[in-house]
Amino acid sequence: INYRATPDWDGKVLELTGGLGADLVVETGGTATFACAVNATAPGGTLFTIGFVTGAEATVNLLPIIIKALKVVGNNTGSVSDLRDAARAIGAAGIEPVVDKVFSQNEATEAYTHMAAGGLHFGKLVFGLEW
Repeated sequence: INYRATPDWDGKVLELTGGLGADLVVETGGTATFACAVNATAPGGTLFTIGFVTGAEATVNLLPIIIKALKVVGNNTGSVSDLRDAARAIGAAGIEPVVDKVFSQNEATEAYTHMAAGGLHFGKLVFGLEW
């Protein structure tokens, strides 16, 4: 569910799951979306945090986390071996990433400006390398 197109995305998750919430929520937004992620996670579910696009600090009501017995799991990038295994699995499964825009290697300033503006892209911003 695109949080930009559906600002009440946690409500949409609850609607789609009959009020239960999702067993696994992958949280990439950070400050602006963490409370929604807690709300969208089912009792006993896992809230997997992998990003902080809107900031790294969040004020959160701990009561829903405690009452729902949520597992909040952080993530780091892993080892080179992990990346190699993941790339192999992604290739084998034919998974294609969502790419919003490709920038040339000479457009780094534009790419970072586009990303910093927030809310302008959905999917990955990519650098195409021209050797």
